[in-house]
Amino acid sequence: MNVITRTPSKSRLSLAISLLLALTLIACGSSFKEGAYMDSRFGTTYEFGPNGQGQIVGGVSGTPTFTYKLESDQIVISYGKDQPEAVFKRLNNKTLERHDGAQLVLQE
Repeated sequence: MNVITRTPSKSRLSLAISLLLALTLIACGSSFKEGAYMDSRFGTTYEFGPNGQGQIVGGVSGTPTFTYKLESDQIVISYGKDQPEAVFKRLNNKTLERHDGAQLVLQE
């Protein structure tokens, strides 16, 4: 009995990997939840609202506002003209990590 096996061509394999990567990136983008993310070490809360608008409560003087945008597994925060951007890594759909390693957890 002869058994014929087929191996996927390189182009099919490349296409499958590309589609899987695209689906993964889409899934990451859809899992971000707006709301208040709190850093318990410093008592700072980042409130991510609709339309890419947010504000910081506690830990700093006043209530600074910011804009944000999602980029794959990161959230890029802009504090305004001539201010450096901050990049938060999304660890899962309820936890963000700042560049200094501090984790912010979604308050539900």
